[in-house]
Amino acid sequence: MQRLPKLPGFKSFRPRAEVVYTGQLDQFAGKVVDAEVLAETGLITSPYVKVKIIAKGEVTKKVTVKAQAISASALEAIQKAGGSFEKVPVNARPASQKKTEKAEKKAEKAAKK
Repeated sequence: MQRLPKLPGFKSFRPRAEVVYTGQLDQFAGKVVDAEVLAETGLITSPYVKVKIIAKGEVTKKVTVKAQAISASALEAIQKAGGSFEKVPVNARPASQKKTEKAEKKAEKAAKK
């Protein structure tokens, strides 16, 4: 049997981090900014994605940022404006109703045995 040649290119299935720029953070002056707040304002697609803060634009107001990643220059800019950064894990998606019901049935079945 003959081996197949490898196909050109490579597609990574790893989800990319969504980017938020420092210039976009001024609208949250004096507030705590996390994935839920960014998703509500439309800066990211979902509160369950990885978020990275990148330095682009000026931060003039104090902001507390809770995200998964930040560039060194963005961290410096936020701290210079009097804000802070806290690294947090990605929000876990809630289990669907169907999956929880299925797990409960499986647990009941196992308890009967």
